[in-house]
Amino acid sequence: MPALLSVRKISKSYKENTGVFATGKKIVLDKVSFELESAQILAVVGESGSGKSTLARQIVMLEHPDSGEILLHGESLQSEARVHQKIRMIFQNPAASLNPHKRIYQQLEEPLINNTALSQSERSSRIKQSLERVGMGADQVSRYPHMFSGGQRQRIAIARALIVNPEIIVADEAVSALDVSVQAQVLNLILDLKDEMRMSWLFITHDISVVNVIADRVMVLYAGKVMEIGSVKDVLENPLHPYTRKLLQCVPKVGTQLKIISTEGMPYPSAVFPSMGSGCVYRNRCPLVDKICGETEPPMISSARQSVACFKV
Repeated sequence: MPALLSVRKISKSYKENTGVFATGKKIVLDKVSFELESAQILAVVGESGSGKSTLARQIVMLEHPDSGEILLHGESLQSEARVHQKIRMIFQNPAASLNPHKRIYQQLEEPLINNTALSQSERSSRIKQSLERVGMGADQVSRYPHMFSGGQRQRIAIARALIVNPEIIVADEAVSALDVSVQAQVLNLILDLKDEMRMSWLFITHDISVVNVIADRVMVLYAGKVMEIGSVKDVLENPLHPYTRKLLQCVPKVGTQLKIISTEGMPYPSAVFPSMGSGCVYRNRCPLVDKICGETEPPMISSARQSVACFKV
């Protein structure tokens, strides 16, 4: 039986200026593959510039990959209408993703009008149910977004994503703009919704410390390539890729001073600067780099629970 969502070797690049009159291509995703099962949360982690948000845009068809394939229940994603019913997205900044000029009721009703054949009374009932699921009262639907706190706005954004009963929600840095106490509330809400609705989540974050709380599996991206993927327990307790180990070393621990680790003078973490050429994209920052790392791209080595793209495993 096929996975709920299968991503097969998708690549994406953009044009960029390389000089006064010259343009080139910047590869943002490079043959990314993974699967998401029903009622599962897959966390995607990596630094800014690793390709996480670009990956999210491909899956919800805001953009189309240059190559590769995305399958839902074994069928290729071709119809945007079908995608908008089955896959919904939550953005990082709820203040920007909600229209400041429309009441909450209008914003929750819009996806129902566009994607369902529900009557007005049925839409009203669905809006009430969706708000209650995220801990908001139906009496608040006449308000505007600016009348809510950041945490409440994110709950409303989640309610809007839930309103058409999708199978998958793509959450792109959904808690990074919230303070710590509100983050915990939203993370607990996501876990409750996953259990209640048997829904799958692609949870994109730069904060690997959140992964242990929220996810079943984790995928580590660097420069648009999958470095490591596996169960949260295996990857966090036994990280195989040097990049995963660096990310974990940068997680601050209570009672200790945060240390910034550097490799060859480059501060870490920082923007992604992939190594160019035919070898491993991480080799210029890797403490285990060897001659073969500059000559050949490492293959993905898979076991029953964990996969890693590294010659040094």
